[in-house]
Amino acid sequence: MKQLTNLELAELLRKVSAAYQILNENRFKIIAYDRAADSIEHLTSDAKDLWDDGKLDEIPGIGEGISHYLDELFRTGHVKHFGDVMKRVPEAVFPLLLVPGIGPKKSYRLVKEFGFTRAKTAVSDLERVAKAGKIASLEGFGQKSEEVILSSLSLFKKGAIKENRMELPIADAIAQDVMVYLRKSHDVEHVDALGSLRRMVSTIGDIDIAVATKKPDVVVSHFVKYPHEKLIDEGPQGATLLLHSGRQVDLRVQNPAKYGAMLQYFTGSKNHNIKLRELALSKGLSLNEYGIKNVKTRRMRSFHSEVEFYKEIGLSWIPPELREDQGEVEAALRGKLPKLVELSDMKGDLHMHTDYDLEPSHNLGSDAFVKHLDKAVSLGYEYIGISDHNPSMTNHTKDQITQIMRKRKETYEQIHAAWGKRVALFIMCEVDILPDGKLALPKEAFEYVDAVIVSIHSSFTQPRSEVTKRVVNALTAHPKVRFFGHPTGRLLTKREGVDLNWKEIFAVCKDQDIALEINAYPQRLDLPDTIVYDAVREGIKLCINTDAHAVDQMNMMKYGVSVARRGWATARDIVDTMEYNGFKKWLDKL
Repeated sequence: MKQLTNLELAELLRKVSAAYQILNENRFKIIAYDRAADSIEHLTSDAKDLWDDGKLDEIPGIGEGISHYLDELFRTGHVKHFGDVMKRVPEAVFPLLLVPGIGPKKSYRLVKEFGFTRAKTAVSDLERVAKAGKIASLEGFGQKSEEVILSSLSLFKKGAIKENRMELPIADAIAQDVMVYLRKSHDVEHVDALGSLRRMVSTIGDIDIAVATKKPDVVVSHFVKYPHEKLIDEGPQGATLLLHSGRQVDLRVQNPAKYGAMLQYFTGSKNHNIKLRELALSKGLSLNEYGIKNVKTRRMRSFHSEVEFYKEIGLSWIPPELREDQGEVEAALRGKLPKLVELSDMKGDLHMHTDYDLEPSHNLGSDAFVKHLDKAVSLGYEYIGISDHNPSMTNHTKDQITQIMRKRKETYEQIHAAWGKRVALFIMCEVDILPDGKLALPKEAFEYVDAVIVSIHSSFTQPRSEVTKRVVNALTAHPKVRFFGHPTGRLLTKREGVDLNWKEIFAVCKDQDIALEINAYPQRLDLPDTIVYDAVREGIKLCINTDAHAVDQMNMMKYGVSVARRGWATARDIVDTMEYNGFKKWLDKL
């Protein structure tokens, strides 16, 4: 039975919601399914893994009813109730829901009016009738609606759909470029990313940007001159561009006096904002993007900053990364929000690959070791760990591997000594966890490393019990195993992670004092933040590394830090925030 991805689960729930809308079901039921879909879409762990661990009820927005149906889905591969509901709606309706601007009722009307019957051809059928001018004559549509639908279909063909999410660093790079451009206008007082990008979620849909300005018309006019493929929308409150990359960027503008409320409202998440509204209502207040209204007096207060906004409802400011309805509002009420780890706390990076050719099992890095040392100085690090992949076991004997590791150690030490000791060096190795749990490095070769990172690079579909045993064997194989690298093995938008029993993994890590890696590499961001959150609660040590295969990739540390922050981690939870002496003592188990 194929395991559904989170995006596929979210799409399924949205289909049920759409069917309910078409069938005029209770609106609260519709809202519940939309909220559940949003929550699952933005999860950074597989919903199936949470179900395995009995944690479905910990997903914000998943109530008892939907949890029951998801349980049926994961057990049997289908949900009878979902099938019964969707059978009452023509199958051609659902593909049209992926087209920007076409909702359930409009999709249903078009399908019924033109007699579309097949899901596979629904989009092309709609484009055909729109180009033939047949939509304009429908009551309630007209020429303008037909033009909008054709434009939406064009965007759809370019990839402008919700499922086409991008990795966080890609979205961040696009947003930073746009924000640098916006700041060239003297009328821009503040500019911030919004939504999931500001919360630093691992994958992002569209890019939303906010600007505080007293001259919104000037700023909007400036924004629409940014290089783009198509101007989708422009108005007094903002504009939307489709970039040449096929990505959509939305701009919202607001007067500086009201900017704090807008920034909070559009940062989200939806579930966090629902929790805030409930708290505000208990105090006789109503929240919206313009400010906070007293329900009795109808008086609206504006807020220049988010700090003032949160203070008005009795809360300290909540960092955007925590705004996921995971208890952050309750913690703020008690004055117990954690002091989250910051990029400036990082004292080293322990996972990077140079161009030193030790004939490895996986790719070499692209840059010389000394460049990594120079980069570490520029980043203010006290130490680094070089963790090249182990030599290939297929192409070498155990003795050959041991000699390769000895020579590698000597070479690195000579280069480091000649370069100078402004940054301390740990000679490490990233060692494959083989399918049977053994390590791809002979015991004799461990003499030539300070520590190793063990990682899974193959056999990702082993059953939970088998892959868990495999990892446990690796973690306990040698005292120099100090880190579990990119622990789920996931590749964002490309490959699901391995299905581990985290309770067992946590227990071994705690017993062996092993750190779980938060891998900042763009395609990984692994551990997922939800597992980081659980690890922090269990007192498991973590490390943040870039897994850099090129010197410039050492700049990716900020994305690993963002994952740690979303998991409520403080500097005390991260071993490579320790100063050199403390870290070396921990590494050597002294």
